[in-house]
Amino acid sequence: MSKNVYIYDLETMVNLFSAYFINRDTEEERFFLIHGEVNDYCELLEFLSGVDGLIGFNNLNFDYPVLHYMIKAQHHLSSLGTEELIGEIYKKAQEVIHTEFSSVRENEVMIPQLDLFKIWHYDNRARMTSLKKLEIAMNAENVQDMPYKHDEYLTDFSQAVEILQYNRNDVLYTKKFHELTVPKIELRRGLKKKYGLNCLNYSDSKIGEELMLKLYCSATNKNPAQVKKQRTRRKEFKFVECIPSYVKFKTPEFNNLLDYLKTIVVRELKDSFSYTFEYKNFELVLGTGGIHGCIKAGVYDASDEVEIIDSDVASLYPSLAIANNLYPEHLGEEFAGIYENGIVKPRLEAKRNGDKVMADGFKLSANSVYGKSSSEFSFLYDPLYTLKTTLAGQLSLCMLTEMIMTRIPGVIMLQVNTDGLTSIVPKEHVETYHSLCKEWETVTKLTLEHANYQKMVIRDVNNYLAVSTEGKVKYKGAFKPNEEMRKDGEYHKSFSQGIVPTAIAKYFLEDVPVEETIKNCRDIFEFCKTGNTTGKWWAETFQVDENGEEFNIVPQQKNNRYYLSTDGVRFRKRVYKKENGEEKLFTTEYEAEKTVTIFNVFVRKEKFSDYKVDYQYYIDEAYKIIHLIDGTTERLEIERKEQREREKREREEANFIKFCVDKVPTKRQYEMYKREWLIEKYGEREVK
Repeated sequence: MSKNVYIYDLETMVNLFSAYFINRDTEEERFFLIHGEVNDYCELLEFLSGVDGLIGFNNLNFDYPVLHYMIKAQHHLSSLGTEELIGEIYKKAQEVIHTEFSSVRENEVMIPQLDLFKIWHYDNRARMTSLKKLEIAMNAENVQDMPYKHDEYLTDFSQAVEILQYNRNDVLYTKKFHELTVPKIELRRGLKKKYGLNCLNYSDSKIGEELMLKLYCSATNKNPAQVKKQRTRRKEFKFVECIPSYVKFKTPEFNNLLDYLKTIVVRELKDSFSYTFEYKNFELVLGTGGIHGCIKAGVYDASDEVEIIDSDVASLYPSLAIANNLYPEHLGEEFAGIYENGIVKPRLEAKRNGDKVMADGFKLSANSVYGKSSSEFSFLYDPLYTLKTTLAGQLSLCMLTEMIMTRIPGVIMLQVNTDGLTSIVPKEHVETYHSLCKEWETVTKLTLEHANYQKMVIRDVNNYLAVSTEGKVKYKGAFKPNEEMRKDGEYHKSFSQGIVPTAIAKYFLEDVPVEETIKNCRDIFEFCKTGNTTGKWWAETFQVDENGEEFNIVPQQKNNRYYLSTDGVRFRKRVYKKENGEEKLFTTEYEAEKTVTIFNVFVRKEKFSDYKVDYQYYIDEAYKIIHLIDGTTERLEIERKEQREREKREREEANFIKFCVDKVPTKRQYEMYKREWLIEKYGEREVK
């Protein structure tokens, strides 16, 4: 492995160019500046001539195209004065920014690039993640935004030093994120070595797609360039043609669902159907996004009388494709055989043999077919394949749900989701449960994987805790602590007040009071939240005096880390928008009328109490979720509703007495104030 690989970052401004490099292995640091009296352009070119590779964050779309231009145009650029040189670089940078894809073709790249942004698929709209957001997720000691606008003219050399410091900070955290990316990089190197797949900067889904293309073309002797151009476009979708022949129901509720689906004919699949129904007081919701259903929020325990059994379909989408002989029409029925025998079965074999590269690579490929079948940018595009897979999965799970709920006395359905279901099963019927699962597997040709839980703490289908009988805890949604998200590589998600899910878990699983967990925590990052502004919005902190007057208004950077504190400042974001032709100021306060401490730069306090954490805020946040689960929220809402009803009746009775009992009412007054219950109490009244 080459030792001459650097992690880097560039900044281009109207009168400054800076570049910072840190060696991946030796940690040697190099920086180059073009500004004022300093012109390191030639030194930069000399340095780059000896570099074997560069690593960055979104470098393929920005940093490298700028460097590429500076290398390619060196004959012209070397003849320019410093000011003109910066102007040309800035002009090029602006062109690059306004270009959707990299302006440098892969075969023209002069210095090999590794782009962490691409590898983690952060160029996907649903996963879009900035380096600043990653810094917060990694508990960076310094979350620093660019100190100046890129079109701002710098007048002092100290400002250039600030930019270099900012550069260095970004490179340091890009380096840390690279260390977290090593397993992904090793997988890509292994795939390149084994299959000749040049996939170093591919996302997982693109790797799967490209590996599928390679195996398909190898098996069919077709030209990859020609296959990549193929698509199957559909003008109409008849759902009745997409329902597997094995789908049969026995109850009216499930048959009504089937009858409804058979009537659907649409031109577009997005939001094409939604169906909600109840069976034995359990609500099921089906739609283009999948199936889900969940019992009311609560804590559910296994016992001597019952087991909690979770049953998931193994490799749902690949299994559905194989079981139902699904394939994109333009790729032919032979695709189904290649998919099964060239991808799915070899993956299982590799997994058994401990071949991680092949197992992981083929897993990506197996899963990518379903996802890419709905993308017009993929050679796998055939939305009918997507629909057939979706309906097969949802209806198959509906069959299993109906079988379990109708044929097992005393069963309680806890959850149904995209790839499985969870039930409370009386112990005397556990054998029947597994027998039904086997029957279902025979009919659908799918395989179920079972797990037993000793406890489930459920808020809803996407937010719960599940403890296996071996003691392993599964965290989902609002219950997932920050450390668990890091373990699962979910850096694109919100890392916010991690102490809250930790306190909730300890409360339900270890019977530890919320107050104890929160007040004993000594990791300030666990209390931190994130406030981001985009576009023309700006952030600022402020204070309010006893007369309600604002003072000490301080602008803040666009990406901010903060925690709730007892002696802090108020925090808001603002923007000017046009309303009825006039500019109007809109304001959103991050924590309404509460005070925070901005914590972009980590400060270690001598005593933790010096942070002045507002413990009560986090305790209240934890109890919001706990009370949803333990029934307190429902009980309080019932009590509030009853109180409102009492107050309403008291007003009605007071008005009736005033206008209809204490005096003879007019006909209009009597009609206005009489109520049936008041007539029963006071009798009919005479009117004028």
